[in-house]
Amino acid sequence: MSREKPVNPDAIREAQRGLAWAFLLSLVILAGIVALLAGFTLVRLLPYAGLLATSSELVTLPSGEQIHPSWFRINIMAFAVSLGLFVASLWGLLWLRRWARVPLAEAQPHPKRAQRKPSKKKRKR
Repeated sequence: MSREKPVNPDAIREAQRGLAWAFLLSLVILAGIVALLAGFTLVRLLPYAGLLATSSELVTLPSGEQIHPSWFRINIMAFAVSLGLFVASLWGLLWLRRWARVPLAEAQPHPKRAQRKPSKKKRKR
């Protein structure tokens, strides 16, 4: 039989903080890379944005490349979503940093308030 050790709330909180930090940091990095690549593609396609936005068939660029307008729309959506995830994850990291500064509440249960006996009011006759 193994003896159970008491649970240390500080260790649990530190482990939760570490997991949240790793998840948010990896999400920031991934969203940043996707936003950067989608942004570079948007900058390259920006001169042809009017043509791509109004066309429904393949568009031939002056460089000779053919591109379907849906790729431009997909690129815009990917950029918007990844930028939103990047900003939200950065906000999460700042929130996590603020959360780490808050001292851990006591692990003991709250003391019970003194229970009052209901007062008996005399009826006036």
